[in-house]
Amino acid sequence: MLCAFRVWGALWMRASMEVSPRMRGWVEGWIARLSPARARVPVFYDESYRLPFAGLELSTGIEPRRVDFTTWYLLEMRVLHRTEVHRPQPASYAQLSRVHDVAYLESLGRPETLARIFAVDPSDVPVDTVLDTLRRVCGGTVEATRMALARGRPVANMAGGFHHAAPDHGGGFCAVNDIAVALTTVRSEGFDGRAVVVDLDAHPPDGTAACLASDPKVWIGSISASNWGGLSGVDEVLMPEGTGDAEYLASLEALLDRMPRAQLAFVIAGADVLGGDRFGRLGLSLEGARQRDRLVARALRGVPSVWLPGGGYHADSWKVFAGSVLVLGGRGHQSIHERFDPLSARFQHISRLLSRESSTDWEPITLEELEGSLGHTVPHEPRVLGYYTAQSLEYALFRYGLLPHLERLGYGQLRVEVSTTGTGDRIQLLGRANGREHVLVDCVLARQSLAQEDYLFVNWLTLRHPHARFSAVRPQLPGQEVPGLGLSREAGEMLMLMGERLKLSGVAFRPMWYHLAVVARARFRFVDPIRQGRFEALMRDLAHVPLLEATRLVAEGHVRLNGERYSWECHDMVSRRAPMMDDARFISLERERCHFTVDG
Repeated sequence: MLCAFRVWGALWMRASMEVSPRMRGWVEGWIARLSPARARVPVFYDESYRLPFAGLELSTGIEPRRVDFTTWYLLEMRVLHRTEVHRPQPASYAQLSRVHDVAYLESLGRPETLARIFAVDPSDVPVDTVLDTLRRVCGGTVEATRMALARGRPVANMAGGFHHAAPDHGGGFCAVNDIAVALTTVRSEGFDGRAVVVDLDAHPPDGTAACLASDPKVWIGSISASNWGGLSGVDEVLMPEGTGDAEYLASLEALLDRMPRAQLAFVIAGADVLGGDRFGRLGLSLEGARQRDRLVARALRGVPSVWLPGGGYHADSWKVFAGSVLVLGGRGHQSIHERFDPLSARFQHISRLLSRESSTDWEPITLEELEGSLGHTVPHEPRVLGYYTAQSLEYALFRYGLLPHLERLGYGQLRVEVSTTGTGDRIQLLGRANGREHVLVDCVLARQSLAQEDYLFVNWLTLRHPHARFSAVRPQLPGQEVPGLGLSREAGEMLMLMGERLKLSGVAFRPMWYHLAVVARARFRFVDPIRQGRFEALMRDLAHVPLLEATRLVAEGHVRLNGERYSWECHDMVSRRAPMMDDARFISLERERCHFTVDG
């Protein structure tokens, strides 16, 4: 029965061009459910795919967790099975040198070169770690290409598509050209067929065209909204800025009609095609991007293909490549909930695992109890809020991935200390670098009642990256002594889980600066609805100002509220486990009443 269904499914796929997208999605979904083995999409991924730049998010607006978000979502939704998540080996320098000049590869060992490519300060570049990330992603594309050819089916690498990297230079967040390295590698191993590159990033594939210019059996097709003067050897379609779904998809169908039949395909399913993307100039919706991937997948049916995420600088960028993998797995109909938070879901999953690990039917006798029974005096082990020891916190930081990430930033011998202060219990995370120990995280927590509810109140929290330095790329924010670690979202999620474990109503803090409230706004809101309304009005009226500049203008008194000079209001913000009282009307009235302007 199941075999017969699979045969019918194959016939259906061939005829699906004549059926409405809604009906096609419904049937494809049932095919995926009844034929799970065929729906599995092998992927290559490693935790080290995340670039170790603590200041990347602040300086460029790029979400450094995008690859993780996509992978975590697919695992959480059981689209991926863990047995189909492969960890690649780094590409060798011999493989890289088939594409890139030796002098250029040598230059990648200098922090200044990598800082220019990734728009960060050289002090924020741990060179060896960055090179390991780049080589590992490139290795993922190489191994995905081998697997696609061996299995005759699509394979995805969760990072990659570095199409701006040319033989002798990099740029645009691309240091090595993984597609060119993968193709030249399989060529050296005997593959002699025609290859196509379907580049659907929002920018032209200048580096890929330069790297593959001498290969006569390569066709490169591209759709973008950036006119860089035309590229030799590329079937390039230039779309008007802001092009929406219908016009884009029509141009894509025409491009795919011109695409030659091939024995291997690379697809860059770029997420920067979304409307509102910081660097892309197109205007696709998430559904439009999903339909794009359906068209490409159908055009490449039966062709071994490697799918790569390319660029994406929008809050929803991670959803685009998640949609690509859904399409490849026959689940292209499955929507992604608008408010799904991959980081929160991931941390909740780890928290459940930790809870199961700590639960037991018996309580072993502790050293403290044994020595106490023998009459010895045992010093009391300090516990944060009467619950968390230094060892338990250190283990949690390890399991949530923060300690490995800090090691990639260059800190070793990481350890946790806990103590008591006049304002609460203190947690410090310390690490060694350059022969000395540094405080990396300093946090003071207490139980506090707000509006007749008990909260985990964060009296103090600082995330410190002493290795890095302030610069024009990463200027100093008010209240900062050293640059931050770029882990504020992870810290916030851990605090929320601590509050849940302690059965508190949520987490609260008092933002001393405008940018702190802006960063926290996704999970936190002001207790006072009137204050929340003013804050939303302030964000609305300063939306055209970069965050770093906006927080300075507010701090230095250059902002006016309804004509009067405005001073930042340090009121409490909370993130509750249960929804807050419905006071949207009060928030809206205050938001509409307030109008902020900037001096000069």
